[in-house]
Amino acid sequence: MFYETRNTGDSEHLRVDTENNMNFPRHIHNSYEIILMLGGEMNVTVDTDEYTLRDGDALMIFPNQIHSLSSEQSEHITFAFSPLLVSAYSTKLSDKIPADGKFRMPEHLKDALCALGSDSTVVEKKGALYSVCAFFDKTAEYKPRSSGSEPFFRIFTFVENNYTSECSLYDAVREVGMNYAYVSRMFKRLVGVSYNEYVNMLRLDRACYLMENTTKSITECALESGFSSTHTFNRNFKEHYGTTPYKYRVRESKKE
Repeated sequence: MFYETRNTGDSEHLRVDTENNMNFPRHIHNSYEIILMLGGEMNVTVDTDEYTLRDGDALMIFPNQIHSLSSEQSEHITFAFSPLLVSAYSTKLSDKIPADGKFRMPEHLKDALCALGSDSTVVEKKGALYSVCAFFDKTAEYKPRSSGSEPFFRIFTFVENNYTSECSLYDAVREVGMNYAYVSRMFKRLVGVSYNEYVNMLRLDRACYLMENTTKSITECALESGFSSTHTFNRNFKEHYGTTPYKYRVRESKKE
């Protein structure tokens, strides 16, 4: 199992992927995920629940639910989105998960979802996603989250809430009341990178977002993303992206 960082983003995060014949191992992330089947058949495991999805079926997966996908012949679209895009819904159910995440949505909701893309406005995203969540909520039954693995996943919540400021592993384990050595070892096994590397990845993602979407200076982007200095930021940025922040910003501005 691993923590999927591509579905970790800011408050406006929405990732839409059309995929075929998907086989994806057990993983978690901090986004909601809706799977919409377009054809074929796919088996999905969410925590301990198993689903067989066919054409027209949809599946709602809540943040930090462990899930995997397996299919020999299928086509589907996944919509992974930040809980903050549907904050009224996610706040109400922060300690719950669906008893059964499988459902079928009407055509007008499918059309609204499928119309979303990287250039959609926040209002468009919220409009479509709230509509789907409201439809699901009308008939859904919920159950409490399992407490067995929740304390460890609270590490991720702590990081998401604090990575732009002081966010050491010591601070994290003290917050959730866990053993430092255990969390350090299990974090790398679960996520694939060390705790500090993971925090830096979130900070770099945030810095890139600021450089692409604001006119703030590179220094401001670095400090607001949680880096203690531009020297540390520049070093980490070049190691991760293979270029300097300045060259990255110039390149992205040309794409616009």
